[in-house]
Amino acid sequence: MKLRFRQLEIVKAVLETGSVTEAARLLNVSQPSVSKMLQQAEAQLGFALFIREHGSLAPTVEARTLLPELIKAFAAVDVVNRLAGDLRDSRTGLVTVAASASFGNSLVGAAVEQFRAARPKTHVVLQTVLNHQIAEFVADNKVDLGLALSPAEDSATIARNFCSADLVCVMPQGHPLAQLQAIGPAELARYPLISFSRERPIGALIEQAYAQAGLRRSIAIEVTQSWTACALVQAGSGVAVVDGFALLGGMFADLVARPMHPGIRIAGRLLRPRHRPMSRLASAFVEEFEKVVASHVARDELYAPA
Repeated sequence: MKLRFRQLEIVKAVLETGSVTEAARLLNVSQPSVSKMLQQAEAQLGFALFIREHGSLAPTVEARTLLPELIKAFAAVDVVNRLAGDLRDSRTGLVTVAASASFGNSLVGAAVEQFRAARPKTHVVLQTVLNHQIAEFVADNKVDLGLALSPAEDSATIARNFCSADLVCVMPQGHPLAQLQAIGPAELARYPLISFSRERPIGALIEQAYAQAGLRRSIAIEVTQSWTACALVQAGSGVAVVDGFALLGGMFADLVARPMHPGIRIAGRLLRPRHRPMSRLASAFVEEFEKVVASHVARDELYAPA
């Protein structure tokens, strides 16, 4: 018959202390209880664990043989308990995030740094993908959560705005448009435009602004990410209208940014699966991410969600 966990615990305690009295004190139980369970363990095993001589206990050869394995077994239990505690307190495990490059190169990077500083045992996988793919990744359970530009969402996800940013026109230092306080479609029309197709969230907003101004947008270079657009502006390929999130990381500090006229805002959205709850660790990551967002809102670099 197999020994129960409590019986193994008592055998180990008696082996380590050499005394029923000390084992009882260590386990915070009565001495008679220890003696009784020890006798039951020996009866079930079919051999003696201790030799009782002159009121003391001496381990048998069989008991000494068992002790190293008992130590290993209880060490494994301690590992399981510590891991369970880490999981409960969100200190270990895996978090997977799909994000647009605008977030991946700015807000998410800062959130990952803070998250892992408090939880160095965690592993974060960040995938920067196109905006429409983020909802697909979340819906297909390929990631725990997504960070996208509005309006990304589908029936298999739940989305909420976490903040918003202005669309801004970016240009090199010394560019003629840098003399203006705000820039509209009429001013942009004079220069090669690096922009997005109307199927992209930013492209749709820019297209709408051109239509309201009675102008037709002409794209010199079409891109899918604001980060790419800014890199092309740095290379002298033209001017671009991008989301303000892309400028937060400081990578494009050498560019001049001017607000659009009339002003245009785009929201950042957090997506999670509709039919699967987020893990405790993923929820903890969201908390860190929202702290980063709040710090930018406090500095008037972003807008709180409406």
